[in-house]
Amino acid sequence: MKFNENKFEQMSHGEAKNIKIEPYKTQSGNEIKIGKTVRDLGVIANNNLLFREHIDNIVTSSKIMSGLLPRTFSTRQEEPMMRMFNSYIKSKLEYCSLVWSPWHQNEINKLERIQKKFTSKIYGLDQLDYHQRLKKLNLYSLERRRERYLIINAWQQIEGLTENVLGLKARRLGRSRRIVSAKIPIGINGKRIKERDRTLIHNSTARKSERLFNVLPQSIRNITKTTTETFKRHLDKWLSSIPDTPKIDGYGANVAAETNSIFHQTRYCLIR
Repeated sequence: MKFNENKFEQMSHGEAKNIKIEPYKTQSGNEIKIGKTVRDLGVIANNNLLFREHIDNIVTSSKIMSGLLPRTFSTRQEEPMMRMFNSYIKSKLEYCSLVWSPWHQNEINKLERIQKKFTSKIYGLDQLDYHQRLKKLNLYSLERRRERYLIINAWQQIEGLTENVLGLKARRLGRSRRIVSAKIPIGINGKRIKERDRTLIHNSTARKSERLFNVLPQSIRNITKTTTETFKRHLDKWLSSIPDTPKIDGYGANVAAETNSIFHQTRYCLIR
């Protein structure tokens, strides 16, 4: 197979003191340009392992579409409005979210505001606040949907239904099944790992998936040898009992949990 050399991109990550980063070369001998970002299958990745540029791009694109649709269609009825949102906007906001799902509250809020504003345009819901609109529409917040995807994907990987690209390992602790990973090291080869890098590891897809899966009730964690649809059904039934109240804009004071993450909302419900 012959590759298109014009599309080759190179990106390096991490500190390399006293080491010169040399560009790779194509088969024809041309150097591949080293950049700070690369685009792969429509997702923009940065060499700092954050996805802020990608998130900004999809937020901007979604805002444009959110303004275009109401100008193109006169209806404000719930069914057609939600159909438009799901087809033209939500699909942008969720494409490959398992890879780039944010952990900074500012970026979580940027994404959530798209759904918050669009649902406020639906006839009869303009007088309800966002939390009330979510309940009325039987809708998950975008943050809740992304975390739900992480849980489902983690379950599929430990069940062997999809390739275990995250290297997740499930272990029985008594009667309960949990995902277990090694602790984040303080240092490697005698060098202390910077706090920033430890934070990146803590908020990686694998670590987030582990925390979210392990906070599930034992009865759901132990579900095995069944279909994904069956697992989803049990998961959604449980999620219906967990508050989904995004701490966005002026709503923060009304939310007792630290964040709207399933992890914090569940822990708050248990403490309470």
